[in-house]
Amino acid sequence: AVVSTQSTGDTMTCTSTIHVSEHVHMTRFHPVADNLLLVADHTHVRLFDTARNVELYSEERACSTCSWSYDGNLCCTANKNGEVSVLDIRKRKVVATATLFDTGKDVHHEWLGTDKIALAGYKNRERVFLTVNISDISRPISSIKFGSGSGVPHLKYDHDTRMIFLYAKGDHAFTYGEVGNEGTIKENSKEHCGDVIKGIALAPKSILNVMTGEVNRIMVLHHSSISPTPFIVPRRSYTDFHADLFPDTRGPVPGTDAEGWWNGNDGYRELISLDPAAKNKHTNGCSETVEEVKEEVVVSEEPVEENLKHKAVVQNLTTGQSALRNIQGVLSHKDYHYHGLRNVQTVFPSESNGFAAGRRYAAHHMVGSGGRLGVIDLQTPGQNNTPQIELVNVGNPTVFQWDHFSDRDILAVGGDCSRVKLWEIVEGQAKLIAELSGHRSKVTQLAYHPGVSGLLATCDTQGVVILWDTPKQTQIKSHEIGEDDGCAAMCWDLLDGNTLYIAQKSGKVTALNGKTGSKVETNVGGEIRNARIGATRDVVVLSWHGAMNARHLSALSLQGAQGGFHLLGSHALGIGTSLPAPLIDRDLNLVCCVARGEASVLPFELRLEPPHIMPLAIHNDVDTQYACAQLPCSARDLMAVEVIKIYKLCKDSVQLITMSVPRLRKEYFQDDIFKSALDFSSPILAVAEWNSGSKSYTVKDIDPCPEGVTKMSNVEVVKKSSQHSKIQQEHLKYKSQEAQRDELFNSFAEQVQRDAGPLEQDLMEGCEDDEWSD
Repeated sequence: AVVSTQSTGDTMTCTSTIHVSEHVHMTRFHPVADNLLLVADHTHVRLFDTARNVELYSEERACSTCSWSYDGNLCCTANKNGEVSVLDIRKRKVVATATLFDTGKDVHHEWLGTDKIALAGYKNRERVFLTVNISDISRPISSIKFGSGSGVPHLKYDHDTRMIFLYAKGDHAFTYGEVGNEGTIKENSKEHCGDVIKGIALAPKSILNVMTGEVNRIMVLHHSSISPTPFIVPRRSYTDFHADLFPDTRGPVPGTDAEGWWNGNDGYRELISLDPAAKNKHTNGCSETVEEVKEEVVVSEEPVEENLKHKAVVQNLTTGQSALRNIQGVLSHKDYHYHGLRNVQTVFPSESNGFAAGRRYAAHHMVGSGGRLGVIDLQTPGQNNTPQIELVNVGNPTVFQWDHFSDRDILAVGGDCSRVKLWEIVEGQAKLIAELSGHRSKVTQLAYHPGVSGLLATCDTQGVVILWDTPKQTQIKSHEIGEDDGCAAMCWDLLDGNTLYIAQKSGKVTALNGKTGSKVETNVGGEIRNARIGATRDVVVLSWHGAMNARHLSALSLQGAQGGFHLLGSHALGIGTSLPAPLIDRDLNLVCCVARGEASVLPFELRLEPPHIMPLAIHNDVDTQYACAQLPCSARDLMAVEVIKIYKLCKDSVQLITMSVPRLRKEYFQDDIFKSALDFSSPILAVAEWNSGSKSYTVKDIDPCPEGVTKMSNVEVVKKSSQHSKIQQEHLKYKSQEAQRDELFNSFAEQVQRDAGPLEQDLMEGCEDDEWSD
């Protein structure tokens, strides 16, 4: 069925329903006549009068796409066999037909006026854009190849500016250009998007900001957002309306109705001016126009300006702005890197974090048998000339993490031997101090409690979660989440101290109470192959791998939050074989995603209100990363507005990346960014106190501003008038070359004279007596 609706304010009302027996592929309203709808289903081309709910025309023709010519006299249809046909529906006549493509995918098309068509489809396994003239439809005028991707190619065309937009579903960029008088496409540039393109639509002319030179605006649909992309023609001044950029466009009043068009009245749509100062006023679909009547509606045949450069500025359709939106990453100097690492393993299990950093040491996988881990001393950067510390495990290690509260450097290692080993690094030597036995299968996840010293949670492939008292090397709690729902990722809640968030491969995320074993579950929208999970002070963030290598970043509410534990929103991270691991700053609700085998850091800000996941500026590096680890919050320089520091493991080195926010007044504390901080500098409880419940778990919220430093919010900002400086800049900008040359010469002469000082003859006064004699 085809349902026709009408929008009234914020509501949609159904005006008519048309029943079609076959699957409807595409619908197109007539460009001139009102209530006239063209429908392409699996076996027929149909034309309906939606006002009377009457079928005017039906022809048995296999087609999946359709479009109207600019004047509405002809229509074009195409099927998945690559056959393109031009029809005159009122005369029931086939004007032209040809087979231009050779695959079983949809062919999309748009009319370039009244006699030319632009088409997009597959030919010889390549995506191709063609332009044809209906008088000789079998011979393309121009052809543009768009690669051999799997996404179906599409196109959009604007008749007023002759701009054409070429894109394909699933790509991260689109191409825009201009159509010449002969139908050839002149490509201008390619615009990259931050997310996968699901579709593109042209915005109506009435919403364009014409006084800034905005000639077009396209709405790019992504997985969970819409990005409006304005196209702006640069001009020296925007105080006046540039009529050469904005020809008269079609108004909102139809030229005729469906019955009149079907009876032979072609009709025409009145043209209106986009000049805000024009007399054309449009309110609620009614218009008051000038008395002159246009004799004919035609497409402008003026030559296309080839040097016209369109400036595209991509803006996310989001509410509010982030103080972290201009975040930037800086690779530290090589003196702070760790060089000369040997036998670094770049391929490791999907459950493994691959790299973990503590207060003094960092650990990574090493090449070779025996489940070896290499340990790096972070206090001695530079060239590594001494043999690395090695931990030799019986089984292959899957996950490892440093104890952040212990006075000793203790590393917990879980592996396929179903045991958790505790290693201590003492004076450059590795010592096995304990083996925790209790699991019956491979240990896939472990997590130290953020506020309780000595409390370690582990999980295996059978879904058994065990809580350990590591100082006493004893098991204190055990819970089961089910063998079919194996654990993919696990982390602790920061605030309540009792909840474990566990991502399960069935697509569920479970909030498990570590003391009582009670569970609350929610779904993220698909099966999880592998995942990483973490928590901030406001949300839970989950990075997960779904079907067909699709990568997602999801935000969930905390267990104790108002409204309960549920999914807030998700953001698509594209397609890839490696999972982006989230590095989280708990106080700023900042997450930086890094993937193995890539060289980019993707930062996001997490929010409780929409948009829940806000993309920030991407940091691109040169060297490929195989794993990353986050430094403690105490390692940041808050006065330099550093928000997170990252160790990046490369093939033979470890590099340091600092993510910061650029600010001018760094002598003041930027309290709009660093508002407050959760105090985890020391343990809140011991594991025995947590288990017995003798003391309450309360996290202190402290002010991170150093003593004696003035906050930026307390500084009185005096805004000075910049009108004079702007006028002076405009004056200097448009000086002639002769004036600039004279000014430069005079300045140089004055400088030389000032440096040389007075000449010798300038200091002489009077003359000798003998000089006056003859």
